[in-house]
Amino acid sequence: MTLKRLVSAAAATLLLLLHQADNVTSFSLPAASLTSSKRTHHHHHPAIANPTKSTSSSLQAINLPSWTYYSLAHVIGGTTGTPIVISGTKKGSWFDRIPKPSINPPNFVFGPVWTLLYSLMGVSVSRIVKSTSSTSSSMVLKLWYIHYALNLIWAPIFFGYQKFRLGLIISILLVVSLGLIMPLYHAIDPISAYLQVPYLCWLIFATVLNYQFCKLNPMDENDGKKNEAMRQAELCKDGKAVYNDVMLQNDLRGLQKDAARYAGL
Repeated sequence: MTLKRLVSAAAATLLLLLHQADNVTSFSLPAASLTSSKRTHHHHHPAIANPTKSTSSSLQAINLPSWTYYSLAHVIGGTTGTPIVISGTKKGSWFDRIPKPSINPPNFVFGPVWTLLYSLMGVSVSRIVKSTSSTSSSMVLKLWYIHYALNLIWAPIFFGYQKFRLGLIISILLVVSLGLIMPLYHAIDPISAYLQVPYLCWLIFATVLNYQFCKLNPMDENDGKKNEAMRQAELCKDGKAVYNDVMLQNDLRGLQKDAARYAGL
């Protein structure tokens, strides 16, 4: 599946970047060599400043803080789900047609918010890495990698597979796991824990939002004992129009899979 490969590639890229960033604390540009060949004729023009002196002073070593690499790694990992989100939320898409909670923010809000949150995550993790190399720190970082992997798979689950209930479970796991990680961060470096507070607040909001999506768009995802006719008959009994667009899209996806299987594709 393309979505599985996308998530796997994102996780592998993140771990590789974080491992490399652990051994790199700065990035330097070598000072320019300003040696010049001897001239046979020397003509001094007092009115004209020597450009090589200003160049020499400006091309000094540029040092980047180590957290830059961690923030960049987290942001890059977070963007792996962007194509899925854009495809799922574009005008006229299935997501555009379903009912949404009143607290659902405009689409343009999510990009800047997640970019900021991923950047703060990187700064927080970099402080944990630099604070200590003890066994406890290593265990905390492993817990964080698991948490971050859950974060990355939420978008494919919610917008790609349209599994609102599973997305809600992942959201709850994200809140609980971050609530466990933050005290461990605080014991190592308090500032690293404080940097996760905006992310925790956003996760709580996102979980409430995910729950309201489930409530407005119920889906019978796990009832495999009933055939399709019985299921839809129960959904529409008593004249209640509970069959919604999410269910329709889910049923169409199932029909496409069945057609492909029967055709031997």
